Amino acid sequence: MTLKLGVCHHAKSPNLSFDAHNFHNQSLATPSNHSASFSVALRYLNFSYNDPLAINDLHWLSQLSSLKYLDLSDNDIGDDTKWLQHIAMLPSLSELHLRYCGLRDFPSLDYANFTSLEVLDLSLNYHMMKSKLPDSFFNITNHIYHLDLCVCNFYGQLPKSLLNLQNLKYLDLGHNNFEGSIPDWLGQFGQLQYLDISHNLFHGIIPSSLGNISSLFHLELSHNQLNGDLPENLGQLHQLYYLGISGNLWIGVLSEMNFTNFSNLTSLDLSSTSFEFDFDSKWVPPFQLETLRLRNTSIGPNVPSWLYTQRSLRHLDISRSGISKIDADIFWSFVVGIDEVDISNNWISDDISNVSLSVNISYFDTSHNFLSGFIFSLSCQLESKGESVLQYLDLSYNHLGGALPDCLANWKQLAYLNLGSNKLIGEVPPSLASLNLHLLDLGNNSFFGKFSLDMLNWTYMNYLILEQNKFSGSLPNPMAQYLAVIKLRANQFVGNIPVQLCNLSYLEILELAENKLSGSIPHCLVNMTLHTLMFPSLPNEIMKIFMKGRELDYPSFDRLAYSTSGVIDFSANSLSGEIPEKLISNSQIQVLNLSRNYLTREIPKEIGGMKVESLDLSYNLSGKIPSTISNLSFLDYLNLSYNNFVGQIPLGTQIQSFDSWSFVGNPELCGDPLPNRCNNKEETHDSKLAEGDEDDGFLKSLYRGMGVGFAAGFWGACASEHGDTNFSDGMITWRINFMLPGLSSSKFQLSISNRYPLSGIAITTLIVVQILSSASKNKEFYCSEA
Repeated sequence: MTLKLGVCHHAKSPNLSFDAHNFHNQSLATPSNHSASFSVALRYLNFSYNDPLAINDLHWLSQLSSLKYLDLSDNDIGDDTKWLQHIAMLPSLSELHLRYCGLRDFPSLDYANFTSLEVLDLSLNYHMMKSKLPDSFFNITNHIYHLDLCVCNFYGQLPKSLLNLQNLKYLDLGHNNFEGSIPDWLGQFGQLQYLDISHNLFHGIIPSSLGNISSLFHLELSHNQLNGDLPENLGQLHQLYYLGISGNLWIGVLSEMNFTNFSNLTSLDLSSTSFEFDFDSKWVPPFQLETLRLRNTSIGPNVPSWLYTQRSLRHLDISRSGISKIDADIFWSFVVGIDEVDISNNWISDDISNVSLSVNISYFDTSHNFLSGFIFSLSCQLESKGESVLQYLDLSYNHLGGALPDCLANWKQLAYLNLGSNKLIGEVPPSLASLNLHLLDLGNNSFFGKFSLDMLNWTYMNYLILEQNKFSGSLPNPMAQYLAVIKLRANQFVGNIPVQLCNLSYLEILELAENKLSGSIPHCLVNMTLHTLMFPSLPNEIMKIFMKGRELDYPSFDRLAYSTSGVIDFSANSLSGEIPEKLISNSQIQVLNLSRNYLTREIPKEIGGMKVESLDLSYNLSGKIPSTISNLSFLDYLNLSYNNFVGQIPLGTQIQSFDSWSFVGNPELCGDPLPNRCNNKEETHDSKLAEGDEDDGFLKSLYRGMGVGFAAGFWGACASEHGDTNFSDGMITWRINFMLPGLSSSKFQLSISNRYPLSGIAITTLIVVQILSSASKNKEFYCSEA
């Protein structure tokens, strides 16, 4: 559909404007002079967030000479290589927003005329060609006070010409590849309020000059390679309300002296730092934080006493901080009143049977601790009246027991529920059906009974993990269309694999191993196209899969969000029939395990089209291994053991790189890497060369040891009974018949002139040499009956 925009008239003001914000699923054609045009008096034009609106040509902008505000954010203008040239024709432009526009390069600014520009946002154009920031970029105007270049693939050192923008109040250069030390001249921006240079490659110490920017209220230096101590004069930043220094290489001691003057601080991020924390137990901070992140630090084993003074906290992350000792009454009453809490991966040991959540808490993660007790109070008794806003609950990897209470309807907004790896028992309560989950993990507990999705409203479920329980009955069916991970390993499910699985085009991991499934593998599984779909980040435990013969971490969930590789594990069931040819040729499968079933016939030759990294077909098949298996150049793990394979193992650098363990239990199989040698025409070229070397030694030894006794014996055995002598034209011709194994009788003829009087032994020796030379590849010969 084409959108043609005519002249916009504002009823009450001569300052014309057009706002097409969130006008979805359109394309913008170039307005023609005949059918539509924009008024030259247009001051405000907003096409932001109309994805997937594509604007292929911006030359029509040049007629809008009065335009002051232009926002094309979240549209695709990357096909117009002259985008900057067209926009530079707008001399009155004061605000330009091109956030996430698919820009691919940064053209020359020699012709730019941005004398009025005050706000420039080019952020999130991460497809931009890797380039340095040109000095000319900061000469186009000195009126800019807001500059956002985050996630634009810039690299190199910061150009000093940046100082030309002395009116800067907002500067975001985060998530690029800038390097070198933080320049000391950054402290000369006297009006700067917001500075973000996080997620770059800056190293060295923080220059003390940053403490001179008294107007600064947001300082983000996280995830660089900075080291040393925090400079004392950072304490001069009295207006600072956000300080982020996480993910660096700091050393030294942090104490209350570093924070004495930060009375306006509301957000502090010290995560993933190596500071030694030395706070006075009676210290009361001059600030009240709303966000505190101390993830992956060494604040433990005790919870810092000053933490309990922060009564305005809405976000608290003290995960992986070495905490093992808590004052239970104070601690739980404190954390359950915070909106978002992460205390995971510590050593906290306590009975939480009486802990109740506030209705205001939306994120609660206590995973990977040593918590015990029941979760009835946690799930059924809210601290105050009202509807719970809980969206994320993770109690996994603890020692919680008892049954799952039937009061889950309290959590109407819950999208993520992880109760895996506890000691929970019983059947799944009916109230679970009232939830609209994106993730459910009940794995590694002792749940039993049937598990059905028939009554569930889980349209948008992405992850279903029920592995290592005692669930029975048929597999859950029907399946939610957006499922990416299904892990049902080690239960007692029976019946066939439902064909409805074939409709799950976003499926990435399908584990049905160690159940009691029967029937054949659905041929339609090849319809899984493994589309890329963006899902929320999840803990690594969810991604543990069985591959390469053991449980391993599947490479990060970021990969799952963007990759096109999958995992299929149907091992240890009672499946029968053949392997679908199209399944075994699917190039998007990374891990395939069909072992320990009752599959029949040979491996389909189409296997050569896979890009599989882990392949296990053990305890199943028969016939020959197809030669196309040698095409599996990505293969890192192979198990074809304990089948009924026959013949020679196909040749290939990748296949021969595996040891004999990959092929054991196939008595009729031969060739490298097995010790069984193949005695047929299909021997490898290398083995022929090796045998040739052995044959040379064999002949040399035979020649050296050949004597009168051997010659006489051979002459008597072969020449007298199976040969004849012919005298003709002065030539003596000796003929002898012999057989080679596997070949028909062959006649060799040696003719010697009568002018050379040779003894019978000499003639016999020549005949034997001729025979052995012809038979050397077989090392066997015998006289045949003439």
